[in-house]
Amino acid sequence: MNVAETARWIESTVESLYESEERIAIARELLLRLFQAEKKDWIRIQQHLLTPDMREKLEQQVKRLIEKEPLQYVLGEAWFCGFQFYVAQGALIPRPETEELVEWVISNCRFPVESLEILDVGTGSGCIAISLKRRIRSATVYAMDISKEAMQIAKQNANKLGTDIHFIHQDLLNQNEWQQLPLFDFIVSNPPYVTPAEKNEMTPQVLEFEPPEALFTPTQDPLLYYHALASLFLLKKKKNSQLFCEINPLYAAQLSNDWQEMGICCEIKLDMQGKERMIRGWVD
Repeated sequence: MNVAETARWIESTVESLYESEERIAIARELLLRLFQAEKKDWIRIQQHLLTPDMREKLEQQVKRLIEKEPLQYVLGEAWFCGFQFYVAQGALIPRPETEELVEWVISNCRFPVESLEILDVGTGSGCIAISLKRRIRSATVYAMDISKEAMQIAKQNANKLGTDIHFIHQDLLNQNEWQQLPLFDFIVSNPPYVTPAEKNEMTPQVLEFEPPEALFTPTQDPLLYYHALASLFLLKKKKNSQLFCEINPLYAAQLSNDWQEMGICCEIKLDMQGKERMIRGWVD
């Protein structure tokens, strides 16, 4: 089969799992990767034939898709803030909404930046920490995670993208370990905020493959990690420090009230879909 015929086969094979536009995008992504081609080459490679090795590799990839594994894990990569990250099942797949969080942090920097201490809590693949370091070269960036597997993935990405990140294997909820941390200008986090009761709303691609500890709170309290982040922020802030988090839009108002009761001023920011997706905190 040639590329055009193979694309139609992929689309029909995954028809029950994805909408039409997504099926087309998946087929193209798999085949472009297979031919080490770029999007602009799609028309040019339409009549190219697949070798037996190519067909075998593609069949294995499509089998994984049928088993509901996310495309990013199948390919072993995801794009975030213009950078290609290695991804595997030990860390969440980076989302576009989180790119907006990174841009919001950068927009609150005072350039030129001479010195900036940044902590990314729950770093996962390292996408936030590494993207910030790539964009703010003079910053000193720390990345914290409780998962050793996630930290290995993040370290691979830091090496791949040429960034010097200080990794901290630590549990945010263990306040006894906070004292050893330095003071920070910015603390940034996309913590788990889905309650166990909300699992029924998740797709199989997420539930069966992405790490549950990075998605779900260990209790029914969706703000558990945000209260811990606020406490850490108050302990480790400098004079003009700021706290940035991605949030569950359902709990934005409650979180804002909670932080204000702790003495933290708040600003809620909408994402590209008009949802209350981010919060910024500071102390006057």
